[in-house]
Amino acid sequence: MQSTEEKVQPESCEEPHYYGGQAVMEGVMMRGADRYAVAVRRADGEVLLAEQEIESFAEKHKWAKWPLIRGNVAIVDSLTLGMKGLFFSADVLAQEENERLVAEEAARADETRGDEATAQEAPADDAASSPEPVGGLNKVAKWATMALSFGIAIFIFVLLPTWAVDWFTPAPAEGTPWWTLEKVLRNVVEGGIRLSLLILYIVAISRMEYVRRLFEFHGAEHATINCFEAGETVSAKNCLKFSPLHPRCGTAFLFVVIIVKIILGWFFGWPELVPRMLIRFGLIPFVAAVGYEVIRWAGRHRGSVLSSILAAPGMWMQLLTTSRPDEDQAKVAIYSLAAVAPEVDLPDGWPEARRVPIPLNAQQSEQSEEERVEEPMPADASE
Repeated sequence: MQSTEEKVQPESCEEPHYYGGQAVMEGVMMRGADRYAVAVRRADGEVLLAEQEIESFAEKHKWAKWPLIRGNVAIVDSLTLGMKGLFFSADVLAQEENERLVAEEAARADETRGDEATAQEAPADDAASSPEPVGGLNKVAKWATMALSFGIAIFIFVLLPTWAVDWFTPAPAEGTPWWTLEKVLRNVVEGGIRLSLLILYIVAISRMEYVRRLFEFHGAEHATINCFEAGETVSAKNCLKFSPLHPRCGTAFLFVVIIVKIILGWFFGWPELVPRMLIRFGLIPFVAAVGYEVIRWAGRHRGSVLSSILAAPGMWMQLLTTSRPDEDQAKVAIYSLAAVAPEVDLPDGWPEARRVPIPLNAQQSEQSEEERVEEPMPADASE
């Protein structure tokens, strides 16, 4: 079996490639060196698997791998792939729901057929009344929804906390140096408000059933990666022995970003609200870049004391966003990892996942196009 180091040589010959991923709706997305895969489990137990090659911006432009630049490149890249994975999983669930509605409509139609004449006319009625096959929301609607969500998130978690500090504290005297205790404390309070809002948000959405399952698949993704990185045979039972927490998690990244933002905010003092909001917004790329480097270092030095100290708060945060998975959820994560990691084989006796394209409705479009080509031309079409 080929080792990870033999598969890819990232930035130094001593470093292995680190696999990662994220939870999606009823599934897991895993990213490899040159491709990513999304595995989604349907209600009937069937696993759908989609793979796609990655067009890496950093591979085409070497400067994109420089420190403090690679962080933002990697974040944009990860967000894009993450959105594609979420959209794919949403399409799978939408298609499954559509199939359920069609089946229910057909069952109701069968029950209402009382005689032979009705039975002969029923197919035409069924076709007219049954829901049309769908592939989920259209592409524009999906990305418009995500853009709106990001805008709201920036307001709530970036701009609102710095505004909220002014609600219950008096403005500092003009000309006060940036390094005074008063201004330092204001930045700390701002960071505390930001962290509190984040925790409240996570706790609130975790009460939703589909989010709870999303957090379980999040735990399955981490446990599978932990099992693989420990050198164990990647099986469902082995994965369940490992922690659902991981130091390279995006939840840990969010906590690090809040701390970095507090530290950088000290150097800008406490200007008026509008300039302060512009500064907070403008610092996002640099804060993200520094946070990425911290998480990257901690993930590659998991045995060191400093790494454990840096990773601890983020690991505690993951207690809110991960849950212990069950065996079926671990299996889905393994299907996804095996698709991108040649070092991982599916356990003996496992059925192959049904492979589908990304986006899911691409296959439907191709089939519709073939049907149009094969359809005979009407007699009056040339008139």
